[in-house]
Amino acid sequence: MNLRFLFALAVSKAVYHGMRLLGRQASYLPGWFAVKLCPDYLRHIRKAETVICVTGTDGKTTTANLLSDLLTAGGRKVANNRIGSNTEFGIATAMTCSVTLGNRCRVDAVVLEVDEHYARIVCPKVRSDYIVITNVLRDSLQRNAHPEYVAGKLSQIDCPHAKLILNADELCSALLLPENPRVYYAIARQEGDGVIPPNRVNDCPDCPRCGAALDYDYVRYAHVGHVHCEKCGFASPAADWLAEGLDTKNRRLTLRHGDKVYDLPMLHDSVFNIYNELAAVAVLYEMGLSADAIRAALEATALTKTRLTEVQVGGVTVVSMMAKSNNSLPVSMVFDYIRKKPGKKAVILALDDLDESKSSERIGWIYDTDYAFLNDENIVQIIATGVRCWDHEVRLLLAGVPREKLVCMQDELAAIEQLHRPGTESVYLLHDMSSYSRSVAALEKIRKVLEGAL
Repeated sequence: MNLRFLFALAVSKAVYHGMRLLGRQASYLPGWFAVKLCPDYLRHIRKAETVICVTGTDGKTTTANLLSDLLTAGGRKVANNRIGSNTEFGIATAMTCSVTLGNRCRVDAVVLEVDEHYARIVCPKVRSDYIVITNVLRDSLQRNAHPEYVAGKLSQIDCPHAKLILNADELCSALLLPENPRVYYAIARQEGDGVIPPNRVNDCPDCPRCGAALDYDYVRYAHVGHVHCEKCGFASPAADWLAEGLDTKNRRLTLRHGDKVYDLPMLHDSVFNIYNELAAVAVLYEMGLSADAIRAALEATALTKTRLTEVQVGGVTVVSMMAKSNNSLPVSMVFDYIRKKPGKKAVILALDDLDESKSSERIGWIYDTDYAFLNDENIVQIIATGVRCWDHEVRLLLAGVPREKLVCMQDELAAIEQLHRPGTESVYLLHDMSSYSRSVAALEKIRKVLEGAL
């Protein structure tokens, strides 16, 4: 066995356990030492029976966490990088935790969330059995530019044996790595689906085969839906797993696979989370789990609370959701989800993109976002908070939202005191990745306001 690798493994484990004793997460540095000491660290480390890599623009964290939880609920030992970096160093840390000091694998499966830029590096090194590509959508402009750029990175993955799990409704990812074996999932046309893309952003308007304009059989958001080309006959791939029925009231999915139809729990009623769940179901079935085992695991699992929390306070539904700021499409999708929910609603925007707050040049994503979705008669109040509150206010006014509906205050907790209570049936708190810790305090403040404790 490679002595350089064994030394790197020993150092990585020592750093990991030392940092944990100091109360640190130890999610990045142990892997940094491992790769610096042995650049081929990930190639040498003992492979689990199943290695799953999850990448893509949106949904990779939720999907990877969901897969880990479902496999754990099914009785398997799982290693993952859910608390750490999704680059090579964070993944090396997760792999360090998956083996003993003698490089003997101690888990049944490894589930890795992989940054799109690192997938071409990581997936071959860890010898992925399954690669889930959730989607390739518009992302933060300063980092990922256009979806074609990200798709170009993902197309460099050299892992020919890996089975791809792909969203047939999202063409930018569905057509990647054509030589790999693949399984497609999709959602059939549902009531309310249109045939004209509803968002300001549509990054796949033309046929990838001949360049003619695509026609939509149905579309949900951006370019996500089922398309065909009148000129050359191109069409979206057929789905192996097709969600035919979405019973959002009772939270049930009717899912067709070949000639069999399954009834499964729906973990959340938002379409983007339904896609994440379908990806996870497809992976589990490919791993050999029965439909009954998958159903039982879903019954015992919930979505990660850092991404979604829902509580009842004095008859009012309070929902805390992560909306990926610096990124127009995920925020637009959340706005669209909120406007379609029944009842009178208040929306609190805590989308600081705090790590970018010192740059006035990086607010372009706000103007690609569909704030017009919030110009709805059932949205009775919008509270814009944080360091970007005035940017949000201007954008809301440009979208036609009446000024009398708006509250704009930089202090989040002070702003929540202005929450309109009479007649409000639900409150949506939207936070980004950098403001999650403050969203916990904001939720407590909302509870006190709704209970009349202030």
